[in-house]
Amino acid sequence: MEATDLARRMGEFYAVATDVLKDVQEITDQQIKHWIVSPFLVALGWDPHDKHQVFLDYPVPHEGGHVDYALLDLQGKPKLVIEVHKPRAAPKTIDEPAKKARSIHAPLVLLTSGKEYSLWYIGENEPPMPLFVLQVEELTENTDSLIGLTVEYRLSPTGIAQVRKSAIRLAVLQMLEENSEKTFDAMVDWVQSQVAPGALDDTTSQAIREATMLWLTEEHLTMPAFSSAGESRRHRELRPTNPRDWEPSPTGAHGVFQYRYDNTKSLDVRQGPKEVKEALRAQGLRTPNATSFGGFYYALRDRTGLGAAAKPGSGESGATSGSSTSQAQASA
Repeated sequence: MEATDLARRMGEFYAVATDVLKDVQEITDQQIKHWIVSPFLVALGWDPHDKHQVFLDYPVPHEGGHVDYALLDLQGKPKLVIEVHKPRAAPKTIDEPAKKARSIHAPLVLLTSGKEYSLWYIGENEPPMPLFVLQVEELTENTDSLIGLTVEYRLSPTGIAQVRKSAIRLAVLQMLEENSEKTFDAMVDWVQSQVAPGALDDTTSQAIREATMLWLTEEHLTMPAFSSAGESRRHRELRPTNPRDWEPSPTGAHGVFQYRYDNTKSLDVRQGPKEVKEALRAQGLRTPNATSFGGFYYALRDRTGLGAAAKPGSGESGATSGSSTSQAQASA
């Protein structure tokens, strides 16, 4: 099942589930199973009426009782346990479902109220690991986290690994997004300890931060995860350029440069280094080597009196008055 098809299916399921949750005031466990959980499994490609795929009230002999659902692999072994609770009731803790899952060697547990979906990985000798907690309205936008649960994978080791990797990747991205400044600051602190330990003046501190940001930008753009196929080949096809190839645009704003050999190419150095480098590449150009981009970027900014680097994603507007040295450089 393709991610786009799964997103469409989850969109249709969301419409059904929200109608049920809106129209039924005091919904029972059985109604959640019949009207919400079963359609959810259908959206993932499972057949709730096929006992070789979905086993309702699966017995758990060693722990006593049963689990609400067990999804079976191709060998008929339970791999995912589903336990249901009412939306307004206190959600079930993972402890009891995890014990039941371990006793039948099922590595995944899904706790759901029909409105919230909480997936856990149950290792043999480690605490239960939360993989995701998604509200019903978030399922459509998180198909990467669900694709390994579709019937095509049939909860094989590959499917379970896919579920875990997707969930861990999502968690790492969220962590980096929430702590991006802390992560950057930690790197700056380390560089400072190597380059200029002790008290720093503003100029030294700012230079270290700017150089570190430029290095991170370079690393980001050259990492395989952020490079499309054939990136290395296209890099060799780019024409090298240097600051002397660029002159202030006669018609553009202050900070916009025009390529001396093709007036259709331009750069706006009011932007951050990442945006400027991407603009260079989009126009078939690059600096002679990766480490020379910083000098290229700051040379153009100095010629306009802009000085320090713009924040990534920002666009400085209006003329910036510089020192007499910068003005002399701009006229050179």
